[in-house]
Formats: sequence, structure tokens, C-alpha cells
Amino acid sequence: MEKKAKGRKLRPGIDEISLMMVFQLMQLLSPRLASFMAYHLWFHPGRKSIRKIPPFKPDDYTASTFRLNRKSVSYWSAGTGPTILFVHGWASCGNQLAKIAEAFLDKGYKVIWFDAPAHGQSTGWQTNLFECAEAICEMQKLEGDFEAIVAHSFGVPCSLSAMNKGLVTKKLIAISTPATATGLIDKFCKIIKANKKTHLSLSRRIDKFIGDLSIAEIGAQDMARGIDKPCLVIHDKHDRMIRYKEGLAVQKNLKHSSFMLTERLGHNRILNDPEVISRCVEFIAE
Repeated sequence: MEKKAKGRKLRPGIDEISLMMVFQLMQLLSPRLASFMAYHLWFHPGRKSIRKIPPFKPDDYTASTFRLNRKSVSYWSAGTGPTILFVHGWASCGNQLAKIAEAFLDKGYKVIWFDAPAHGQSTGWQTNLFECAEAICEMQKLEGDFEAIVAHSFGVPCSLSAMNKGLVTKKLIAISTPATATGLIDKFCKIIKANKKTHLSLSRRIDKFIGDLSIAEIGAQDMARGIDKPCLVIHDKHDRMIRYKEGLAVQKNLKHSSFMLTERLGHNRILNDPEVISRCVEFIAE
């Protein structure tokens, strides 16, 4: 298994603060270079935040890796029975869904969790929605069909993309899902303090990268239209990172779905809430 990537830094010798200072200077001196830099940062999740997430180590688990686009993807499995796949969000890792996975493990399910490319113990500096969806499909080839997928945040559009490509699963639980890719770009530009010119240039670069599809078509809200499996959408009313109305927009386009609204759990604490965990287990068992 690959060693856990250390790193407060994005690249050797360049920390996040210095990188943002360089970016702001570029916006003043060379908008073209600034948009180029923003474009590459868009595909880089960073690893800083995962240090606060405790490891998930059941009594008996198997650690595995597979190769994808010259990257090593780490994943783990435990238990026997119907298989539940857990898909984490951007700049996170598989351990983030440990509390929910543990509940399913106790109920007799097999659970699989993984670090997406360029996340956690998986290698790589950059990744994207399509590569993460590809990793999900690859795990199905290795482990067989899934009883359900439990996805959080950015993991939801990745899972929907995989399902639209033929991934077999009976149910989907979508927690704190973003609705559109344009909304994610808006949030990203706000974080890096990109001006309007850089914002527009970044959108054009991403649109060109996508190719045949438009930015609008790779959002969870639009991809949800192709899903005919039972789905449970869970969102917190006070989620400041992704507003609950985005979850409602996704749920509206799912053919067979229900919605659970929580309060004062935010974007991440929702994953550890006993009521949320209980509802997830009930939904899959129904």
C-alpha cells in the first residue's frame, strides 16, 4: 500500500499562502498567466484538511491498490454481504465517511472506502470528476456490483457520472451535494479571490477541457435526470459551503427520490450525526 502523502504544501517549497500571493500578483501583471494558474489549481485538491480526519481501521480489513492513469489508487474493504461503496468529497479522503461505514459494517454489509486520485494515500497532484468516476467504475470491476453508493459533496456528481456510464448499484445516498459545476467554479473563484476576467477565462479553459459536453451538463443537477434508481438526498439547512437548495435541485431531477433536511450540522458534521446514519441504514435496508 502506498505511504500516506505528507504535506501541508502543494509542491515542495510552495505553501498555500505563498501560492495565493503569487496568484494575486499574476492577476495584476499577467491576467493570462493568472487564468492558467487558476486552471491548474482547479484540478488540485490539496491534502492539508485530511490531517484532521481520524483513520478508519475495523478489526479485519483488506488494503488494496490499483493503477489508473499512471496513479496508484488506494482502497480498503471490510465485512461480507451486500457491498456498499463510500465516495468522499473534494480535498478529503475515504476515512471521512467512517461513522456511516461502521454502521453498515455492524449491520452485516461489506463496506468499501477509497482515496480518490490525488487524495489521501492515493498518488497524483491533480484529478477531475471524470477520473474519479473512472476510479469508481474500476472498483466495481475489481469488487463486483454494489448494493448502494453513499457519496458526500463532490463525490455525488462523481457517482452520478459513473452511474450514467453503466455502473451497477441498486441505490444512491447523496449527502451535501452541489447542484452545478458553474456553482463550484463560482465558489472556487471566491476562495482564490479571482477577478471577473480570470473567472471568465477559467470557465472557458474548463469548458475546453470538458470537450463535447458543456459545463452545465457535468453538474449533479443535470446528471440526475439519467438516474432511475431509488435515491436519498440529505442536506443541512445551515450548510454554508453548499446551500441546501442545491440538494433540493438535484433531488427534483431524480426519478425516485426522497429528501432529508437536517439543521445545524453544516457540511461535514452531517456525516457523523446519529439520525443521519440511522436514516442511511434504514433507506438501504428498505
